[in-house]
Amino acid sequence: MSAEAPRKPIKDASTVIVLRETAAGIETFMLCRHQQSGFMGGAHVFPGGKVDRSDSAPGWIDRVDRAAEALSHSLGEAGTESGLGLLVAAVRETFEEAGVLLASTAPNADLSQARAQLHEGSSFLELASQIDMKIDSTALTPYARWVTPKMESHRFDTRFYIALLPEGQRASHDGTETTSALWLRPASAIDEMLAGRIKLAPPTVRTLQWLADFDDAQGAIADALSRKPPLVRPRIVSGDAGWFLALPGDPEHPEDDPVLPGGTRMVFDDGAWRDAPSPVR
Repeated sequence: MSAEAPRKPIKDASTVIVLRETAAGIETFMLCRHQQSGFMGGAHVFPGGKVDRSDSAPGWIDRVDRAAEALSHSLGEAGTESGLGLLVAAVRETFEEAGVLLASTAPNADLSQARAQLHEGSSFLELASQIDMKIDSTALTPYARWVTPKMESHRFDTRFYIALLPEGQRASHDGTETTSALWLRPASAIDEMLAGRIKLAPPTVRTLQWLADFDDAQGAIADALSRKPPLVRPRIVSGDAGWFLALPGDPEHPEDDPVLPGGTRMVFDDGAWRDAPSPVR
């Protein structure tokens, strides 16, 4: 009998849905990951990445407006201290990948230079000291939490935040981990996926579907603030008719109650993720 395969470690990660207002409605910033990326290569994603140990260093305590426990509570994870690292990772990754700094700085701070230093390997905490960075946690609204299914080779426990593009800042891809970027209306991004022009992951699809219901960013933020961020643990299910992704509330998912609006089953068909009907539990 062969030994049981070791469980794949789950890494904490943060993702930020950056929004801006236009005459046509809200748009969200999406980056195209490098084709050679080990995870989601070639897909369009929101800025984000895994939490580093340095993201919860004691030096951040004086640069964030709330204690770690309060930040965890805002994520619906009371009793833990992971909120500080998750918030700092969200700010760091958004600045590194998208060039958007969700924090205040000294008036003369050169954000382009600071981003270049970060790409060259400088410590984000040291940069924060140089430009007198202060993070207002209310600028990032917790939206949801997705855990990668067991069968995936890379697994992440990702907290999603919503943030408005700060006035005067411009978003751009980093040219290393990401190769291009787009501002897209949520419904347009889904149309682009269905037409085969971009690749999206299931959490991104469901987030875009949710955003498409709002006329402005404040409506989406208010909706996210009105509830605890849902914990979504998809399950890959195989059967005679193929395989699909089951979400909480689906008859093939161990969690009986749905945590997201809409359907509880998604299928990958012709290069796109689509909602599929599920039988009554």
